[in-house]
Amino acid sequence: ATKHLFFAMHYCFYGMVTVLSSIFISRVAAYIPSASRHLAHSSKPKHKLLSQALMMSQQQKQHLVSDGATNTTNTSSDEPKVPLYLAEGIFSVEKPSNWTSSDVVSYIRGILERDAKGRGAKVARPNKRRRGGNKNVIKVGHGGTLDPMATGVLVVGVGSGTKNLQNYLSGSKAYIAGGRFGEETDTLDTEGKVVRTEDHDHVTEQKLLEVLPQFTGDIMQIPPIFSALKKNGKKMYEEARAGKTAEDLGIEARPVVVHQLELLPANDDDSTTGGLPSFTLSVECGGGTYIRSLIRDIAHKVDSCAVMTSLVRTKQGQFELYDALPKCDWNAENIYKAIEKENANRETESNAS
Repeated sequence: ATKHLFFAMHYCFYGMVTVLSSIFISRVAAYIPSASRHLAHSSKPKHKLLSQALMMSQQQKQHLVSDGATNTTNTSSDEPKVPLYLAEGIFSVEKPSNWTSSDVVSYIRGILERDAKGRGAKVARPNKRRRGGNKNVIKVGHGGTLDPMATGVLVVGVGSGTKNLQNYLSGSKAYIAGGRFGEETDTLDTEGKVVRTEDHDHVTEQKLLEVLPQFTGDIMQIPPIFSALKKNGKKMYEEARAGKTAEDLGIEARPVVVHQLELLPANDDDSTTGGLPSFTLSVECGGGTYIRSLIRDIAHKVDSCAVMTSLVRTKQGQFELYDALPKCDWNAENIYKAIEKENANRETESNAS
């Protein structure tokens, strides 16, 4: 009787261990696929129950993975990515007076950022320190600086259009510029400090007409110290604000091209163009030409001095003033329409060629 009881207890204990082992291994196999695969394919499983449990666990795991993949696919298809831009390319705006070109870029970027956020797009602010590039950043740039006091055409690039702006930095531009004889400032316009005065009574329209041809074609020009150009690694206007002069920096003349230069008729109804000492020039030139410097040099040529009193950019590349987007129309809808219009024009020209 004792012997039979011993064998009964032995088989009972052995059976409990087998069942508990099967449950434990099936739980572990659910989290460790490699163990499941190894044990399920073992050539000599110790117990059929253990082998079946492992195979069932592996099938359940595959089923869960399959369901997960299906759910992931459905989620991604149900939630399409919202585009950062509705259109990318270039267009032109009419820059207001007393705005820098960078002010315009920041303002346009803000409009497009608010529009993108309103549509549910993920938008990040520009950060030069961010590693891996600026993802989800609204990219906006301009194609050629205009002086703060100047108005007129400013080419703006959005998204991939910023890559095409370099062409406009060196491209042809047209201006209507006002000048006045008698004084010269450190900024070469009316916003600077007077640094020189000269008599101008001897200056006549005939004398102006005689010297203008000397400033057409390829000429050498010293840019103004109050400009965004760099000297010794620093922007010159920053050096000027620190008290340095053009002589201190040793600014060198550089080649520029003036395609057309014309003295416009005086307008008796306008005090700024009603005749000498005020005058108005029509200028068409290449990139890098400073109209302030041009007026300064013309005045020196007739033994006087002058400042620029006004500047309007009437054309930049294919963009003209009449088609530029005025400040009152700066909103996301009009900006994207202007980009799409220019993209369509470029496509038409490409197909025609």
